[in-house]
Amino acid sequence: MRDDDRDCESRRMRAELHLHFHGCIRPLPLLRHLARSERVLWDWYEREMAVAYGSVPPTRRLVERYRQGDSAAAAEFARLFVFGDEDGGNFGRFQAKANLLWVAANPEDPTRPWAETDAEVARFAAEIRADHRRQRIDYAELRVSAEMVAAAQPPRYAGSAERFAVTLSRSDPWRDWDRVRALALGPRGDTITGIDFCGMEEGHPPKDKAELGAHRLGHAIALGVDPALFGPHTRTETVAERRDQIAYDLRHEPGLRAAGVWVDPSALRAELDRLTASPGTATITIEYEERRLAQLRRRQEYAIQRVHASGAVIEVCPTSNRRIGGIADPAHHPVHRFLSAGLPFVVSSDDPGLFGTTLDAELDWVCTHTGGAELRRHLLETARQARSEVRTGRAGH
Repeated sequence: MRDDDRDCESRRMRAELHLHFHGCIRPLPLLRHLARSERVLWDWYEREMAVAYGSVPPTRRLVERYRQGDSAAAAEFARLFVFGDEDGGNFGRFQAKANLLWVAANPEDPTRPWAETDAEVARFAAEIRADHRRQRIDYAELRVSAEMVAAAQPPRYAGSAERFAVTLSRSDPWRDWDRVRALALGPRGDTITGIDFCGMEEGHPPKDKAELGAHRLGHAIALGVDPALFGPHTRTETVAERRDQIAYDLRHEPGLRAAGVWVDPSALRAELDRLTASPGTATITIEYEERRLAQLRRRQEYAIQRVHASGAVIEVCPTSNRRIGGIADPAHHPVHRFLSAGLPFVVSSDDPGLFGTTLDAELDWVCTHTGGAELRRHLLETARQARSEVRTGRAGH
């Protein structure tokens, strides 16, 4: 980007809309945290790393070296902690490295990580706030647990705007709902602008949440990756998932047909009758031959139309998509489909501490592989307009 373009950009509000609080923690603050912790669950961390990587890294020794005053350990620690391109395409590896964020135990309550006690949350929040100032980010929305909200909230006049999406468990969201509602209606409720469903996605399909009127959708990779990328192949799914798919096809038959998707209601109802006798956890095998792949692409186009009509904005996190999703080739990234369909999206960094990235780096990647400086300005403006407060009518543009 040219200097005059960066100067113009520096005067714009820079909004980061898809961030996880712990994923924002940079290696050095984490290293300091581990070095001052009284009890670290190294056995757990090393066991998970051995399963994911086949070996145990020298992280424990690096922390001890740093504790003893060896400043050179910091760079080595950062290289071990960051989830890089060489790690990509494997969620188990990502989770194993992320465990380092919770490996220090709370000496007063070993069941609760030290990193989630009020003192540590406040300390990390200050570090994250300083990092945002360095990046010229003056508005950020972070995913946090209900327990962390009070400690993570910025001072009233911190010079930046931080907002929170409080996380709810996918398996039991009602467990914490009363607490979240109390926080939202409390004296600092203005900092809470959304909720986020967290935890393992497998086994918790979005069928009950997909069309509830969300203002923004995280990642939406399945919406934009061309099925041709996978080629003919075989997949398994549960009977419960197949029943859900049949119900979806019957409910959306007119729209799917208009998009060129073949829907046979009689055959689908007959299949549903046959599946009634099978347990939901049983699996079935589906062949994705060329014809089915072409149909799947038309299904994506129909879903894109539905998202577009809803006014929802997609949150694109390029580095996260590449490394966790395994989308190594830039040509295969869903951002190309979003652009060609005119689907509005914003660019964010998801877990910038874990990925060793910044908002600028994410924007640079998208613009390099798609549009250029004009697209960059458009994306910054879209992010400003897509803030939760704006989309819900709680604040002006």
